Amino acid sequence: MRYLLFFIWILFPIIGTAQEGLELTWSTSDIATLEQKGKGAGLLQANAGLKVMSSNNFDVRYYRAEWEVDPAVNFISGQLTVYYMMVATGSQIVLDLSQQMNVSQVLQRNMPLATVHAADALAINIPETASGTLDSVTIVYSGTPVGSGFGSFTTTTHGSPGVPVMWTLSEPYGSKDWWPCKNGLDDKADDGMDIYITHPAAYKAISNGLRQSETNLVDGRVRTHWRHGYAIASYLVCMAVTDFTELSHSTTIDGVTIPMQSYCYPESVASFETGATTALDAMQFFSSKFGLYPFAEEKYGHVQFAWGGGMEHQTNSFMASMGVGLIAHELAHQWFGDMVTCSSWKDIWLNEGFATYLTNIYQEYKNPSQATALRANEVNYITSVANGSVMVDDTNNVNRIFHGRLSYSKGSHLLYMLRWIMGDSDFELALNQYLYDARLSYGFASTQDLQGHLEAVSGKDLTYFFDQWYRGQGYPTYQLTWSQLGAGDVSINLKQTTSDPSVTFFKLPVPILFKNNSTGEEQLVVVENTHHDQDFTENLPFDPETAVIDPDFWLISKNNTVTLNTDPLPVRYSALSIGCQGHRVRLEWETSNEKNVDYFEIRRSTDSVHWTEIGRVDAVSNSDVTNRYSFMEATPKEGAVYFQIVSHDHDFTTVPTRILTQRCAEKVAPYVAPNPVRGRLWLRGLSAFEGQRLLRIYDQRGVVLNSIRVSHPVLQSDGVDLSQLGAGLYFLQLDGEASLKFVLIE
Repeated sequence: MRYLLFFIWILFPIIGTAQEGLELTWSTSDIATLEQKGKGAGLLQANAGLKVMSSNNFDVRYYRAEWEVDPAVNFISGQLTVYYMMVATGSQIVLDLSQQMNVSQVLQRNMPLATVHAADALAINIPETASGTLDSVTIVYSGTPVGSGFGSFTTTTHGSPGVPVMWTLSEPYGSKDWWPCKNGLDDKADDGMDIYITHPAAYKAISNGLRQSETNLVDGRVRTHWRHGYAIASYLVCMAVTDFTELSHSTTIDGVTIPMQSYCYPESVASFETGATTALDAMQFFSSKFGLYPFAEEKYGHVQFAWGGGMEHQTNSFMASMGVGLIAHELAHQWFGDMVTCSSWKDIWLNEGFATYLTNIYQEYKNPSQATALRANEVNYITSVANGSVMVDDTNNVNRIFHGRLSYSKGSHLLYMLRWIMGDSDFELALNQYLYDARLSYGFASTQDLQGHLEAVSGKDLTYFFDQWYRGQGYPTYQLTWSQLGAGDVSINLKQTTSDPSVTFFKLPVPILFKNNSTGEEQLVVVENTHHDQDFTENLPFDPETAVIDPDFWLISKNNTVTLNTDPLPVRYSALSIGCQGHRVRLEWETSNEKNVDYFEIRRSTDSVHWTEIGRVDAVSNSDVTNRYSFMEATPKEGAVYFQIVSHDHDFTTVPTRILTQRCAEKVAPYVAPNPVRGRLWLRGLSAFEGQRLLRIYDQRGVVLNSIRVSHPVLQSDGVDLSQLGAGLYFLQLDGEASLKFVLIE
């Protein structure tokens, strides 16, 4: 969205001013910094001026705008017809409109209506209208919109000598400054808009959607008609007028030809031609990951303006220049921001964090060797300050909403971390299901909506993540201490401190890269860091010399330390194996050195988190020769597949081996019964599990029809209710188990 290039003078003095046609390839952290919202007078009103005043007793279906403007004059006149459906019976509706606008009359079927225009609210008294009634009113108005160089409605010049130019930029609260509308994030015009702009014949007028006509009027002016047929939020409506040069391009994606129309100042043709090529390439890339460009039936385009950055007006991004980062960012918004729009400014990261993330992955796609450096820059920017939440805590503060470090970069890196937790394929699937959820697509979404889709695909409860990273503040600092145990085993101790008291611990899978610099061998180990001061043991195919935490910068962290513990441990393992003897697990291990060792504890687990001791083996205690040990479990436990040996010395020091896995006990594969089934089925042969797991039912197309969390006792006693499904073939899947087919009959 908005890029404030005046910040670039501080970051990159060599650039000086933003020249016409200048191409800037910014890093994502630069973009996030630059795109903070401007401080125009029109956006720094008192808090009351920022609030949405429109009523919620009607639903906007369509706008018809008829505007008269001259880019040489800071003035607008015309009329706006809003078609709406009453959602509650009433005799008044309220629209948002600045008091600086003069309303001359409001009509309904050519009959004047009484109004009250105060506190940026236009209250219109209508005849008592029943809920469900479709109706319309027309507001005739004019005035000089409030705003400065970064305001919602701006007149200025370009080139030398200066040519008049007029443009709008309404995010977040500026739409009401120049046209009557619903100014909030809860009501899109479902059927789009028709926009008629009357302007001097020397200029071209640009708006959303497709241009329908340019009509010469008897007074020498031109009337340009644009039509946009998709649902649109008021802040994404735009208008620009000057002596634009029109550039036409297109691309074909999955057999669909998508036009691209760019409108630039005559002096900027070369850079906008080059930029269009970049935009078409980025459109191909984004469409391959997130579905076809969402306004493919119309077009995408760029409009040059003088604000100093970019704004993702629907189908027409306003651009100061054509740098790769800016092009990708504004295009990304057509999916995340325009097609699916945040339902509250506190959730602006759903627009800005996503657009920043998509810009990142596009630049990684074009320059894969720079991917780690790009992420490192972003993490360094995020952690340059110790606090601040992604969730916006003051939606009346425009600079807080569009905070570069928090809403953009940290929001982007939350997505990197979620992708790291879920894996690439599940993460991408979840984002697509979020985009194309019928409740959200071409409408509004909240963070809770996104979380629901991430959880449904991953089968993970991500409440902790959003509590810590979205609502919480700060980041972790890791302290890693590791030791060589022998036979390729390494002992790992991981501690963390946090930068802000709002979060005392960040739960994450932490990647650690072990290297042998002499041989060039390396291996990435991922430990599930679930609590402070946590111990792990891992096995490597070589003896490592160094370790690095999060080498690819998937996580947000800072000032991490790594310490190799060279003090001799009480025991050094030289061999370790596990196998089956009948239906029982047998462990064998060797030590090459023992010092003051008392005994070896053998423990097992069904989840590798909660452990039970199942036996002890006495140690030799002190030895520098090879000693061999073995242990066989006395009673097999169904579902117990994790085993570990922990040495205990006489001074209470413990040294665990890596976790071993083995399943020996006979086990009946889970099955559904009865099958075919009527009404309710049961899942049999299922091992007991703790807590709850996600159970899903799919149809033959793979569409999820039902998704619930169930515990083992409830699943065994109550079964699964199928009363909401019709007869047919279905699939049931419980997390951690294979999918099972069943037939439902009447």
